[in-house]
Amino acid sequence: MAEERSIEVKVGALILVAAAILGGFVLVMSGLSFERTYPLYVDFDNPGGLLSGAAVRIGGVKVGSVKKLEFLGGKIDPKTGRRVLVRATLAIEARVKDAIHDNADFFVTSQGVLGEQFLAIELGSPDRPLLGEGVELKGIDPPRLDLFLAKAYELLNTTVDGINNNRETIAEIVNDTAGLLKGLNFIVSGNRERIERTLANVEELTVEAKQLAHDARVNYVDNPKVLRTVDNIADLTDKIHADADPLLKDAREALANLNRLSATVGDPAQQERIRKALIDLAQLAERANAMAADAQTIVTHIKSGKGTVGALVMDEEIYDDMQEMVRDLKHNPWKFLWRE
Repeated sequence: MAEERSIEVKVGALILVAAAILGGFVLVMSGLSFERTYPLYVDFDNPGGLLSGAAVRIGGVKVGSVKKLEFLGGKIDPKTGRRVLVRATLAIEARVKDAIHDNADFFVTSQGVLGEQFLAIELGSPDRPLLGEGVELKGIDPPRLDLFLAKAYELLNTTVDGINNNRETIAEIVNDTAGLLKGLNFIVSGNRERIERTLANVEELTVEAKQLAHDARVNYVDNPKVLRTVDNIADLTDKIHADADPLLKDAREALANLNRLSATVGDPAQQERIRKALIDLAQLAERANAMAADAQTIVTHIKSGKGTVGALVMDEEIYDDMQEMVRDLKHNPWKFLWRE
């Protein structure tokens, strides 16, 4: 009996030790922490494969866990004014409270390609205020690979159906395109020399146009004479602009003086005679200008060889004939009185 009881005690002790080791192993593997925590609330439109109990990590180090995932059905949160579909309640260890700022990012990622998903935190800018307890934040949804594959499959299926339903039309388009390319090839092959000549002519025209532009720039843009002429015109314009105001002022004063003189000198009859004299002077000046214009016109006609006088003055042949006739009359004055 004593031996049997001793064996039972040993077996029981062994079972207790194994249970304690198993419990410790479970605690170690689950990452159970006895640190004090505080709550944070992160809203998602779709948190992907994130589950309750998933780890919360900063820089790969676990600093908390997801306590609860709650579906709110798109209700408007009165505190934030946002439409919320899914809200994750986080338990964050108090030791990292002083490292998380109010512009921190909360997003769902995974350990490797096929690893479990967890919630990661980017701490934010150090110059920003710290994030308080119980704050409701907007998280970053994970990429929807399943949605992408579904839409890609739908697009591929639609493309295949379109090809199958329009197979004859596509075949006609391909045949027409091939015929068009064949015709273009025939045209290019049959007119290769002409195309080469055309290209050579275009190249020659380009060179000539470039040379023409260069010559025009040298002769009419960068020419020192043109630049001096432009500078002289600019100087003359500046001088006229500078002298215009004093001249206008003097003219106004002279006109005002004439008006005052005509208004103050003599009686009304004398003033009327002065006005008539001024009108006569103006008419005389107009006639003088007209006579000068006529004289200028006559001189221009003479210079251009028009009319009898112009022909006599400008035509060298007539001038030579007249000179020859005068010379002949000087030597033979009897020709005035007798003609053979």
